[in-house]
Amino acid sequence: MSWCGINAVDKAISRTRIALFEPFDFWKWVKLAIIIFLLGGIGSNYGGSGTNYQTGFDNYGNDFPNIEPGEIPGLPSEISWPGLNYIQSVSSLAIIAAAIFFILLLVLIFSYISSVMEFVFVEALVKNEVRFWAYSKKFMGKGFNLLLIRLALAFVFLVLFMLALLPFIPVLLDESPDFALPAIVGGVFWFFGAIILLALIGAVINSFLSLAIPLSIYKETGILSAFRMIYKNFRKSWQEVLVYWFIRFLLGIGITILAIILFGLLIIALIISFLIVDGVLYFLFSTFISEPFNWILLIPFVIVEMLLTFGILMFLSVPIAVFLKYHLLSFLETWFVGADIPFFDKLPIQPETGFETGSSGSKEYASEQGASESDGSGPGGSEPTA
Repeated sequence: MSWCGINAVDKAISRTRIALFEPFDFWKWVKLAIIIFLLGGIGSNYGGSGTNYQTGFDNYGNDFPNIEPGEIPGLPSEISWPGLNYIQSVSSLAIIAAAIFFILLLVLIFSYISSVMEFVFVEALVKNEVRFWAYSKKFMGKGFNLLLIRLALAFVFLVLFMLALLPFIPVLLDESPDFALPAIVGGVFWFFGAIILLALIGAVINSFLSLAIPLSIYKETGILSAFRMIYKNFRKSWQEVLVYWFIRFLLGIGITILAIILFGLLIIALIISFLIVDGVLYFLFSTFISEPFNWILLIPFVIVEMLLTFGILMFLSVPIAVFLKYHLLSFLETWFVGADIPFFDKLPIQPETGFETGSSGSKEYASEQGASESDGSGPGGSEPTA
């Protein structure tokens, strides 16, 4: 039996090779790297411990100076130190609240950009043409709808997690020492069990959403309508989706191991190279500048080296992200009959594209595609099996 998830691997490799290396376009890679960064690079955790600074008599003990009225110019005598303490406390709370609001606003903005990039990435790979601003304007509405769906899902999962912890709260509030250890052990298992269960449910929903995004584009429908289509097709052929998930799991493990090895060796090589350069610059600066200032002059070079390292890693991550997305799209193409995904390699071959079309196999493939389009069948049904 031929499985769509397995067959999609060969198609993803072929389409990745054509899109990225036939021919190689540096600026195309740069634009794809920016899209990939906006997709997955907005997951930073913003956090920190605020400091509530308060001033009062208790802070100083008996060493607090005896200040006579009128010794501090500009300080009205009717304002007491407890009043100043209250003002400082309110100011600190206001600053913390403003910082939290600003952080949440940034998270929402970047989440919206990430949602738009989901559609931009799909369109760029399907057409094998990266038009960053044109695609971004085209999918602003769909990206906003996707953001609302994700926010609603996040709220639902937060409520479910809180409800899952409700049965344990009475046990946690019990002050009896006889049940302290069992309560702690049970609470730990219950806590991680709830997290694992919700994570699995979230992974399934996120997979359905990822499959619904291209369907929403090319069936010209909403995200929720496309999600329902995916779910209905899942009920008909759930075995195919299970195999697809298993293949994705294996691909994720293999790609992660390969990326750790390659990127680790690359980072080590870059660190060694940058240390040599920084050492030469340090001794060069030391001949002209005193000790504190030569380190200050090295700071811009270190920042440039860090940005260069990050850019190289993002640039080299392009084939991985492109392959995984092509695997998803190729699976959807064959699994969902009538998906109507207009892949670039299914269009009639034109001489001005620059691709080599001399082999007889590619001519036969083009003629078969023309015949299937004249019959009115979708691309999913006319795809030749590998």
